Amino acid sequence: MARYTVHGRTQQECQDALDDLLAAMPVTVILRPTHSLGGSWIARATQQAPDQTVRGLAVR
Repeated sequence: MARYTVHGRTQQECQDALDDLLAAMPVTVILRPTHSLGGSWIARATQQAPDQTVRGLAVR
């Protein structure tokens, strides 16, 4: 499973980065843009491995 975190100075900048990620690859959003303690905004997404491969090995 791949995990992605996008950052932005504002909520809109973070949402734009998340939208770009969603347009680029099939991911599932697990955390919508949220204000972090450091003052920036973050969002997270994951991507499942294809059904026929697990860490590069074929599933039988």
